[in-house]
This record gives sequence, structure tokens and C-alpha cells, in this order.
Amino acid sequence: MATVGQQLSHPESGWKRYDDNVVGFKYIGSGWKLGTSSNGSVNEYSQTQHFTNVVGDKVAFEFSGTKLRVIAQRNTNRSTVVDIVLDGVTYTYSENGSLQSQTLLFEKTDLPSGVHTAEIKHGTGGSQYISLDAIDIDDTGSIKLPLGVQLTSPDPGWKRYEPNAGCFKVDGSGWASNSGFDYGTATFNGAKFSFLVTNTTSLRVLTYPAANRADQKIRFNGGAYTEYDNNALPSAPNMLAFERIDLDPNQTYLIEVEPVSGSGAWFGIDAIDIMTSGRIYRPDEVTNVKDLSVGKRIRFNYLAFNAAYGVFSLGEEVGSFLPIVPAASANGDGYFIMVDTTYKGDKILIADRNIQNLSWDALNTAGVASGSGLPIKELHTIPAMSGYSSPTCTVSASTEFDQTNHNAWKAFDVSSTSYWTSTSATATTEEVLKIQYVSPVKITSYQLHAKYGPKQWAFEASNDGIVWDILHSGNEKTAWNETIKTFSFNNDKTYSQYRIRVLERHVWSSTYYYIGFYTVQLFTSPEQEMTMRLLTGGVSPTDKDNEWDKYMTDDQIWNNVNHGSWTSTTDQSNSKARVIRGYNGLTNWTSGTTELTTPGRGFRPVLLIEPINNNRFLILDGADVKTYTSSGWETVGSTPPTDDMFLNKGMLDLSICAPYLKDLIDKSNIKILVSKPKREHTVAHLTGVPVPRIVKMKNDVSFLSTSKINSLTLSGTEQGVLRVAISMDSGATWEAKQKDGSWTTVSVTTPINFKAKAMTIDDFNSISEWDEKIGQARNLRCAFYFEQSSSTDKTSLDSLTMDVDLLDSWDMAMPGVDYKYEYNRNTNLRVLLLSDGDYKINVGTGGSSGSTITEVDGGTF
Repeated sequence: MATVGQQLSHPESGWKRYDDNVVGFKYIGSGWKLGTSSNGSVNEYSQTQHFTNVVGDKVAFEFSGTKLRVIAQRNTNRSTVVDIVLDGVTYTYSENGSLQSQTLLFEKTDLPSGVHTAEIKHGTGGSQYISLDAIDIDDTGSIKLPLGVQLTSPDPGWKRYEPNAGCFKVDGSGWASNSGFDYGTATFNGAKFSFLVTNTTSLRVLTYPAANRADQKIRFNGGAYTEYDNNALPSAPNMLAFERIDLDPNQTYLIEVEPVSGSGAWFGIDAIDIMTSGRIYRPDEVTNVKDLSVGKRIRFNYLAFNAAYGVFSLGEEVGSFLPIVPAASANGDGYFIMVDTTYKGDKILIADRNIQNLSWDALNTAGVASGSGLPIKELHTIPAMSGYSSPTCTVSASTEFDQTNHNAWKAFDVSSTSYWTSTSATATTEEVLKIQYVSPVKITSYQLHAKYGPKQWAFEASNDGIVWDILHSGNEKTAWNETIKTFSFNNDKTYSQYRIRVLERHVWSSTYYYIGFYTVQLFTSPEQEMTMRLLTGGVSPTDKDNEWDKYMTDDQIWNNVNHGSWTSTTDQSNSKARVIRGYNGLTNWTSGTTELTTPGRGFRPVLLIEPINNNRFLILDGADVKTYTSSGWETVGSTPPTDDMFLNKGMLDLSICAPYLKDLIDKSNIKILVSKPKREHTVAHLTGVPVPRIVKMKNDVSFLSTSKINSLTLSGTEQGVLRVAISMDSGATWEAKQKDGSWTTVSVTTPINFKAKAMTIDDFNSISEWDEKIGQARNLRCAFYFEQSSSTDKTSLDSLTMDVDLLDSWDMAMPGVDYKYEYNRNTNLRVLLLSDGDYKINVGTGGSSGSTITEVDGGTF
């Protein structure tokens, strides 16, 4: 940061400079002289300075802001006492010292925000000189000019709105343009010139004063009127009649200008100047589609090559307004005016002018002329540029082949012939083409028309220019020069900077490695679904049931200059012709063949915007995001859901999928995903009651190894409804015991029948005649009916417990484990039993001697 005494040849960041010859400085006194490059001021700012050696001479000015710096020449012949009076408070500084031009001599940085008065005057320093080279103030501030100054062009840091720009509202009759410099009316009844302004600290009203011009009055936000002279000022165009420099840039002002009654015959405005950071709106203009209602309008920008349908942006002031009589190409702004809603709630907007001279065939090829129209999936963000900077962004490249024909901004000038080209390098030399926006933007796709297409590159984004996120990586293995390609990706974040960082290049002409683009465009996805189409125009001159006759009723609103507009309607007397309305009169009906591009046939678009509350739905099934179509459930991606999933696959009506929720995989944890305005996704948990379900055992329980079934016991939780039926023939037939002790057949294919006739758990557990019921087959199978009466019910079956007596059986005893034995004598076998239980001893005849065992005992071994 600069300090007092330091040379400061340019204003620092956050400051702006006013040279000493700006008309806002009022030099008072007899000694002031102007120094220029021809008389020794070659090193001063802009090679000018004012100086005087007369004590008491002064320079006065008013400025807005919170800080002030005085820049002047320091020299040995300069005064040691220079007084500066700020808002009535006197401060003193010295200009005396060794020679140094453009020296910071005085600084005050803690002024209250607002308008300040200042005087710099020669103090008591004798006959030495004081001077003024420049002052620096806030970059949002301004110096107040004297009224009656002619401003043939806006000052640096300012921009101009001509009164016929389209962003002003005029009330009263008789308004007309007067020789291109004035917009006025001779009829004062209700005459008013009104507009909205924001993001500016200063405003100037320019008029063309004359003896027959009325004085004017102005008010801000409905406050008191301030009158100012108009007819007493010098008679010339672009005369400053009113100025205010204390506006709050964060506030929007409604400004109304009216004539002072009885002060002249004509009331007119020549221009309005505001700071370049500001913007003027019509009072009925909005910047967000959610704020649209019938009668409101929103600004758009349209870019199109010759004889081709183009691209739109919405809500921003991008360029000057498109001409009322369009050309074959387009580069400019217009308004969409909301006129109605469809039966579905879609907002219907119509362009306030024809925007391009284009054939119906070209519109039909693009999809705009069809009955359903063209879905708008992307809105452009970069205007047609004629330099490195625009109101919305600046562009740059790491290299340029030259700065005459192949500048970086030539990739953004919406021309199919001019282009940016880098210098030639190696195959792997990095190259960067950068776009920096004034306000952060969410980019979701980009288009490249390559002169020399890259081989590998990264599309990156940043908010600080240091940390870059890769949004998309490109890899084109074959050269794609002279080709247009569009690349899309998912992105939910806004960034202020984007760049194409080339990592590898294709060779050109066997030797050179260039990168170059005819056009580069970055797109954002609209927050709501939009469709572009044409108006309907009536199949014949007598057919009045159409959109043109319904809405197009005022030449002034719709800027009709007998230039016809294509409609989507076919001439009923000529199937090869399409209806043209507004040619040679707003209500005139005619038709023409579809290939016509003769001047007088223009493109006036209709924009349909989905209502803000038209939510879209997707279903979360586990980790899969799904939608339901006529073909069944379709997986559209994985969680988390993206805007594209909702826009392209979201369901408008949940009822279409409700009957099929039972077919999902994770039925116990279904979630409904809802897209809301601004794509703020929320998750709604579905709490539902499953449909009743009959569950059958796949296999039999066998009781062949049991001699008796004492009891069978089911256990479970029955907060809803649980019923059971049994089968003894492997599921061929099913039965249930009734309250009167009888058994009845149950249908397992009819849930209502099963629920009515099957047994409760208690009924099942009370059965005592199981041996009789299952008979000799000794098989049993169960079927169960589950039903929840509410979402909080928990119905479950835990276990089947069996109390049975098993049939007797004999196993082979193992010697040494279950028993020991020895022969006491030839006819006696002695056995020692080692285990509990019943034993059978099988004995037979003796060996070869013919001895026979006649006794078995358990004596001592």
C-alpha cells in the first residue's frame, strides 16, 4: 500500500483516478495555469497539471466515497503550506521537496460514506507554487460535475443508456424519437419516464435543452420531487441536467422523471448515465423466472450465426438490444414478456420483437417450429466479445499467435471465421484459455469449435485462481480440427473462474503444434424445464382462435414494424405454406412457403417455463436412484441424485409408480427423492403398510422317526394379523381346524379366504390330535398369512417347537467301549457292560469243535 511521499503513477486496487482537467474541478482565482507536455508537464499524469503561485487561489470539487488522495508534483519551488478543507475541516500538507512527479501528498481514508466537499488552496507559503495533478477516490465513487456540461460520451467508469434502449417505461401519448438524440412527447397528460436502477453510486440525466423544452422533476422511490432547469441550459445534445452521486449501490431505486407543468411545450430525455457496475431495468422487469407473473418481463440475450438457430441466456443484461428489424445473424438482447399460463401451469412468454431473419425450415430443423417445441437444456454465459473484457466476464490465454488477428477474445466473438490461436510449441507444452466471471456461475457443459483441437485437456474451475477442480477431462485420440464438439458433466457448484488447460496437442502440418478455437461457449442448465416454440397464428384470416390474435394487441409493446413473424400454423388452403402474422400490420394474416428468408419474415420465439412448484420425483431403492416408466422400473443412477436425473427422468406424478413399489428390492427402506426449486433436493421417507402376504413352507416336516406327537407349538409376534393352515400332502391341499372342532379346506391363492378360514396361533397350538391328523404319511407343511393393520405393526413368526416320542431302535455295541467279554469255559461267555441302556446279546453255535455256549453271566473278570 502506498504511503504519503511515495510516487504513485497509477491508482491502487480499490481506488479510481480523476485527472486535473476533469470538468468537476472548479479552479477559483487569477493565478491558475494549465501545464501540458509542451510546457514541462510531460511526466505528470496524462501529461497535465494545474498550478498557481497566488495565495488564496483554490480548486473546489465534490465527490462521493470514504477516502481521498491528492496527487501532485513535489519540487523545491512548491509551497510548504497547502490547505485542504474537507467537509469544513482544514488539514495542511507540503509540496516542497526534491523533484518527483505524481507524488502522493495527502491522504484521508476514514471519511463517512456519502458526498463530501473539498477545497485545496494556496496557504501562507509566500509566492511558491501549489499544483494539482489528480485525485484518487473509491473505485465506486464519483466526482460531481457542474450542470450544463455537455457529455458527448460517458465518462470513464460510466456507461450510457439511450432512451430508446428498451429498458425504460414511458407513460402518456405522443412519445417519439427526435432525430436520434431525443425521446420526447408533446402531450403532457400522464407523461412519465420511469426505470429501476441498482448497483451504482451515481446517476446522471442528460437532456437536449431548448427554449420550448419543459423543466423537469425527478424522484426516487416515491419520495419528494426535485425540480431542475432544462430550458435555461445551453441548447445542445447530451447536456447534464441532473446528477446524484450518493446512491446506495446495494439498493434498488425506482426513478420517475416528469415534466414541470407550464414550463415548456416538449418533455424529453436524451440519455441516462450510471456507473459501469450498475444496471437499469424497466419497472416491470424481473431477473429471475420465479418472480414472473402476467405483465412482467425478463431480459434475454440471443446469439446466432448467419441463417442458423442460436443460443439464449436469461435474466442478465449482456449486450445492447437487438434491432427491431432483425438480420440473418443475431447478437443482442431483448425481453420475454409473460402473457399467460397453460392449463398445466407453464408460464407463457413471448419475445418483444423479432430476433432473427430466418426461414421456417431452419426453425423446424432446430425443433422450434414443431407443435411441442424445443426443450432448452442449456443457457449460454459468455456474450459476443469485441475485446478481452465484457460486463459479464474477461478472457485470457497463456499465449497468442499474434495480438492483431488471433487474440484470445477471438474465440468468444461469435464468428465462424475469426479464431484464437496459440503459439506453436511441443506436443506436451501446456496451454491455458481462461474465463473469469464478474459473478460466480454454475457451468454444466461447454462447446468447442476447434481450429486446432487439443488431444488431451482438462476443463477446470476455481474461486481463487489457486485451487482448481477438474470438472471434465478430454481425450481425443484423432485430430478434430474444424469440428464442433459439446461436452457435458455433473456440477452443482458455482465458480468465478473456468479454464481449458491443454495437456497434449495434435501435430499440424507435420511440424507445428497449435491450439486454436473459432468459438468457445460455456453453458449453465436452467433451474426449471423450458421449451422454445412459435406462436399459433390461425389457419385462415377468419380464424381468431389463436395465440397471435389473443396476445399481440399493441404495436408499441411488441415492437411491430410491419415485419411478419413465423407461426407454427399451416395455411389450411396450402399445406406447404406456414402462416405469417404482423406483416403490413399487427393483425394482418398472410402465409409463405417454408424456405423463405425474404426480409419481412422473422423469428419471434415463445418460451414456456415449467411452474416453480412442479416438483419431480425419483425413488431411492438401496443405493440406486430409480424412476418408473411404461416399461417398468429403470435405474437412472446412484445416490446422490443430480439435477440431470430429475430433469430428464423425474416423475411428475407419484401415483403412476405407487402400485409397483412392492417390486423394489429394498422394500423396507424406500425413500422418495423430491426436486424442489433451485434444485435443493430433499428426501421424504415413505411410511406405508405392505399388502397382505401368504408365505408357504417349501418342504415337509417329516415325523417318520416319531412314535407319538405330544404337541406342536408356534411362537411369534402378532400385532397385526397372523393366520396358519396345514397340509399333509406336500401342499396339494390345505386345511385349518375351526372353532367347532371340524376341519375345512383353505385356499392359499385367495388372501381373503385364507384370512377368514385359517387358524390363529392359539388355535394351532391347542391341537392335540396330531398323530390322528397326519396319519401314516407322517408329513406336515404349514402356510402363513401376514397382515399389518398400521405402519407401526410388527408381525413375525419366530419358531415351531415339537414335543415328540421317537421310535425305538438298536445300535451295534462297540467292544471295549460299550462292553467287554471273555470265555470262562467252552460253554460259558462272561460279558461286562460299560454303558447304561438296554442290551441284546445274540449267541449262536460254537466253533469247529462243535461246542455250544450254554451260559452267559456277568461274573468277575
